[in-house]
Amino acid sequence: MNKLKIAVFGGGYWGKNLIKNFSNSAMGEVKIVCDLNQDVLSEIASQFPFVEVTSDFQRIIKDTQIDCVAIATPPSLHYPVARETLLAKKHTWVEKPLAMHIEEGEELVQIAKNNKLVLFVDETFLYDPALRMVKDIIDSGRIGNIYHLLFQRLGMGRVRCDSNVWWNSAPHDISILKYLIPNTVKEITSKNFCYLQKDIADVAWSSLEFVDGISACINLSWFYPISTASVTVIGSNGAIHYEGRFKARKVSVYKFNIGSPPEKKVNGVPSPNFIPINAQLEEEITDFGTLTPLEIACQHFLSCIIENKEPLSSGAKSLKVVRLMNAGELSNQKGGIPIKMPEEL
Repeated sequence: MNKLKIAVFGGGYWGKNLIKNFSNSAMGEVKIVCDLNQDVLSEIASQFPFVEVTSDFQRIIKDTQIDCVAIATPPSLHYPVARETLLAKKHTWVEKPLAMHIEEGEELVQIAKNNKLVLFVDETFLYDPALRMVKDIIDSGRIGNIYHLLFQRLGMGRVRCDSNVWWNSAPHDISILKYLIPNTVKEITSKNFCYLQKDIADVAWSSLEFVDGISACINLSWFYPISTASVTVIGSNGAIHYEGRFKARKVSVYKFNIGSPPEKKVNGVPSPNFIPINAQLEEEITDFGTLTPLEIACQHFLSCIIENKEPLSSGAKSLKVVRLMNAGELSNQKGGIPIKMPEEL
């Protein structure tokens, strides 16, 4: 089998990760890397001498030997670049989010469908075996009925100057939320805060409510001294805590011991005036194999092209993430009011 020829557009931090992982695949090889920054291209040429480098994106578009393009640019460039690659009939990998407007995302999905192309969104955490384990535990009923989810994506470093923390970080958490809880979202409320740069939020929070009463909170910050990328799922019988940072990945499962409200009252006040409750750590898992989530994602993308399959994080599936992102942005623009969502979300 001939290897798929891959071009990478964007040679920054994540672009370098894509070059490395695609180059290590048995199904594909990186042929060319494009970036508009000459310093970045020089670094790529030094670090990956086996690839061509260019600042002319049209070289990729016109190269008939290129089978697929991986786009690792700021969010605002995802749509226009992906549109060109899809119209050039090249399978396309897009860094999250798919687009910044739902109409743009829908157009990309339609172009891919019309041309029978794979449109893949890099929602990397969906390919983490640890997160899949969380999903299996939820679906098994082990922690009972799901009540609430708390997402925390906090830390310092790589503060973007071109787009805010909402558009850079929230797509991860919203895609994870929709993966774990595919139920219908009723409404979303969001608020952003700018501290490090004018008009570019580095702190954001969001709350979501599902039609069946499940709630979720998302806390994002580029201005926080302790790094975490965690999800805590609270159920009626227990909880799951997932730490998603690769070198610190862990899944912890807790069992709840919940007492009953007191029946006795003194002057109308329950006595004792509390419900006894505690959590016991039942299981802690740290072994998820040797492959990184990005390695698994890259292999999945290439295998979907070869086998003509729809990816787990296809453009069509990721449209729900874009809709929720847009609604969250609208909520923030309106001062943090709840935004009702269409029934299909």
